[in-house]
Amino acid sequence: MRITRVVAIVVACVLAPGAGASARTEDSAPLKGEGEGLKIVANIAYEGGTDMEFATIKGRDYAFTGAAPGVGGAKSGALRVIDVTNPAKPKLKATLACSLYQADIQISHDAKTLILAADSAGGPDACLMVGKSGFMTIDIRNPLKPRPVGIAEIARGSHNTTAHPTKPYVYNSDSDQTNVGNIEIWSIKNPAKPEKVNDLAVFTHSPHDIAFNSDGSKAVTAARTSVHILDTSDPENPALLAQTVCPGCYLAHDAKFTPDDQNIIVGDEMAGGAAIPCPGGALFFYQLQGGFVPVLTGIYEPDEFVFARDGQSAPASCTSHVFDVSDDGKRLAISWYSAGTRHLDISTFTGASVGADTAGDGPKELGWFMPEGGVTWSSKMYKGPYIYSNDEFRGFDVFKITG
Repeated sequence: MRITRVVAIVVACVLAPGAGASARTEDSAPLKGEGEGLKIVANIAYEGGTDMEFATIKGRDYAFTGAAPGVGGAKSGALRVIDVTNPAKPKLKATLACSLYQADIQISHDAKTLILAADSAGGPDACLMVGKSGFMTIDIRNPLKPRPVGIAEIARGSHNTTAHPTKPYVYNSDSDQTNVGNIEIWSIKNPAKPEKVNDLAVFTHSPHDIAFNSDGSKAVTAARTSVHILDTSDPENPALLAQTVCPGCYLAHDAKFTPDDQNIIVGDEMAGGAAIPCPGGALFFYQLQGGFVPVLTGIYEPDEFVFARDGQSAPASCTSHVFDVSDDGKRLAISWYSAGTRHLDISTFTGASVGADTAGDGPKELGWFMPEGGVTWSSKMYKGPYIYSNDEFRGFDVFKITG
C-alpha cells in the first residue's frame, strides 16, 4: 500500500428518462486506472460532474448527481437520478436538464425535496432559475420524475446549501470572500415557496460550506480561514458558540461532524481548485472539548506528489475537496481532484496528541484510486463496501473497497 504522510498533532424544464441505462454502455468511461485497496467496478459517463447526495426512497437506493456547465468541458449541466440499489450495476433512471453552476446538491430531512444550488445567474436552460442565483427546490417524491417546484433568489448566490437533518430549513453558503460574512436561513416548509427567515452575520468570510451534527442542534462552518461552531437548537435563530482558525488553510472548503458529534473534520482546498501540485491542502481533525470548543488533534495529506497525469504538461488541481464520513465514524472517503479518491481509517485520530508517533495514532490511508482521465470532484459512501465518485470528466464512478 502506498505510504501516506500523516502528522498526528492532535421556464423550460426538460426531463429525459434514463431508459434504464446500465453501468456498462458504449458511452461508459474505461474501467481503468491506478490504485490500491479500491477497485473500479462501474461507470455512467457524462461531463461536468460536481456534487452528489444519496437517499433511500420506497425501498430503492438512489444517487442524485449534479453536473455543471463549464466543468470538465460540459456545455450544460443537469441533475441525474441513478439507482444504486445494486451498487456494482448502477442504472441511470432520469435526467433533469436544468443547468445550474455549480449544482451543489442537498436533500431535505424527509427525502421529499432536493435543493439544487446556483452561485451565478442561470442561463436559458436553468429551468426556474433563468436569470437568478440562489437555489431551486425539486420534488423527488417520485425519484424517476424529479420536478422543479420553487426557488430561493439570493443576490450573493448559493455556492453550497445545507439542509437541516430533522426540520425543513436550509442554510445558505454564498462563499463570498470579499464582504462581511453572512448565512441566510430559509424555511422550505412549503418547498414551492421557500421563505427567508433570518440572516446571521459571522464577521469573517462567508462560509464555503456548512454541516449540521446528527440532530441539528449544532452546525460547523468552513469559512476560508475560520471555522465556526454554531448553536442551532433553534434553527431560525443560530448563535455563535466558538471560533477557531484553520492553520495554514488557503480555503477551508468542507467541514463535517463525526457521527458521534464529538469531533469535526475540515478540508483545505488549496488554490481554490486551480492548478496546484500534489499533495495540496490537507484534512484537519479536531476534538470538541466540552461539546463545542475545537482542539486540533490530527492532520492528513496523501503522499502523492504527481506533477502531472494523463499526458498533461503542467500540474492539474490536486488538493482535498468533497468528503464523507461512514455511518460508524471509522472511515472517510474524499475526492482529491487529479489524485482521485482516497479512503481513510479515522478510527483512532481522536487519540492522537501533539508530537505523537505518526505510525501509531492518527488517520491512515486504506486505499486510493486514480481513474483513467479523471478529475474527481466528490467522493462519498452510502451503504455497503462501496465508494462513489462524481468526476468532472468521467461522470459517475463506483469503487468497491478491497483493502
